[in-house]
Amino acid sequence: MPELFEGRYDRRALEARVGDLRQLGGITPIVYDDGRARGTRGFLLRTGGGLEVEIVADRALDVLSAAYRGIPLTWCGPGGLAHPAFSELGVNAFERNFFGGLMTTCGLQAFGPAGSDVDGAWQQHGYINHAPARAVAHRALWEGERCTFEITGTVLEARMFGSSLRLERTWRAALGSNTLRLDDRVTNVGGKRAPHMILYHCNAGFPLLDDEMELSVTHRAIRPRDDAARAGLAVWNRGGPPQSDFKEQVFIHETCAGDDGWARASASNARLDGGRGVSLTVRYRPDQLPALMTWRMLGTQTYVMAMEPANCPTIEGRTAARERGTLPFLEPGETLQYELEFDVRTL
Repeated sequence: MPELFEGRYDRRALEARVGDLRQLGGITPIVYDDGRARGTRGFLLRTGGGLEVEIVADRALDVLSAAYRGIPLTWCGPGGLAHPAFSELGVNAFERNFFGGLMTTCGLQAFGPAGSDVDGAWQQHGYINHAPARAVAHRALWEGERCTFEITGTVLEARMFGSSLRLERTWRAALGSNTLRLDDRVTNVGGKRAPHMILYHCNAGFPLLDDEMELSVTHRAIRPRDDAARAGLAVWNRGGPPQSDFKEQVFIHETCAGDDGWARASASNARLDGGRGVSLTVRYRPDQLPALMTWRMLGTQTYVMAMEPANCPTIEGRTAARERGTLPFLEPGETLQYELEFDVRTL
């Protein structure tokens, strides 16, 4: 039964009080009509519990923004949203096209630095975020006294003479809740064994990120990626003021699951929501995504801290993963499933 506005209401009680459920929450299809975003299909999803997100169909059904009770939670990149037709190519493609947001998918065949090997070439963090979804659909579904909002679509990453991977994606959120659930299925629909790296780049930004923000993760161990991260190891989970000369810091975590089988990474700020505090938590399953990276980037304009569950611990990229023997593969016809939950709440 949905809990809304300090009360609990069954379906009949709600339908007696509104002419259209969208008065309380729902999914609104939108098309952006300005700048590089022009013509991009998306959805505005409101749960009715205070959570609002923008999901972009033409960018792999990734999540452009999220807000809770009017408080922005995520960082947005300086290039903003671009339709795939306006995405830039070349060595700086990722920096120009990365919109950040609640979640950008990196993969499906590589993440980390750009490179090439016997299975082909790739740009930084792969190609999937630049692919539009097909067969996109949305609905509000009542099951007993529970109403669920659902968005689905399929994204293909394929190349002639190369690998073909299919991503089937479903977003769900219940009316009155502040939890957004992602169910992904990645299938090798090609005829040969294919590299498969996937990373979910989840980006906290101002005002959730400020001097008061703190990250907490379920992990057994942490190690810095490089010297810049090593210098910040003592404060890996802390925010701070923007600095014009800040060097990005990436940390690799050895994750562990709780009794429920899920691992957690949370960004919390006790100052927000009138001093009650707000947290953004990413839950994931280590049996599906055994690695977690955190990104601490307190630069001017690029002011963001990210939580990044992944299926491979080698953030240094596909070449390094192959050399270290950590590169995952999908056999022809093989399917893997990934589940994530984004939970937002008052502390």
